[in-house]
Amino acid sequence: MRVGIIKSNGNIDNRIERVLVQNKIKGDFIHKFSRNVINQYDVLIMTYQNNIPNISKIIESIVLEQKTLILFIHNTLSVGQFYNVLYDRYFNVVNEQFLDIELPNFIHLACKYLMEINRLKNENSDLSKQLNAIKTANFAKRILMEKGYSEDDSHKFIQKKAMDLRKPRQMIVNLIIENKIDF
Repeated sequence: MRVGIIKSNGNIDNRIERVLVQNKIKGDFIHKFSRNVINQYDVLIMTYQNNIPNISKIIESIVLEQKTLILFIHNTLSVGQFYNVLYDRYFNVVNEQFLDIELPNFIHLACKYLMEINRLKNENSDLSKQLNAIKTANFAKRILMEKGYSEDDSHKFIQKKAMDLRKPRQMIVNLIIENKIDF
């Protein structure tokens, strides 16, 4: 888990560093905020003391990309400028008064959260590939059924052709769809 802290040259930077060190969390202070910074870190910590023009718009665009978690440390309860992303799972606001408690909790939970998101993305990708393979196989079976095969016979035909040609089943399905195989 890579944590980046946008340096604000204020007293809050010292508090953040102290809290991170006490909780054995490694964080890098970033002196110049750029697009490259966003891509390098899993969690970005920003504060109300950061001197970044249009910070709320920048945070909104980062949150919408859904790559980096943003933790914004504020000194008031007013967070109206973040109304577009306030309840987004990639954005969290911590009041400066509760920094010592909420900052380490957020980072530890963010680590677990990001691991779960990545696991679910991989699972979703695998399931999408499987579903696509099933859809193309069913489409190939429909083509064979239009040629007079029954559903069972079309299934057996695909399996037999795959074994006879020593090719993957999906390749045979694609050849049937492209009408490049004799049947």
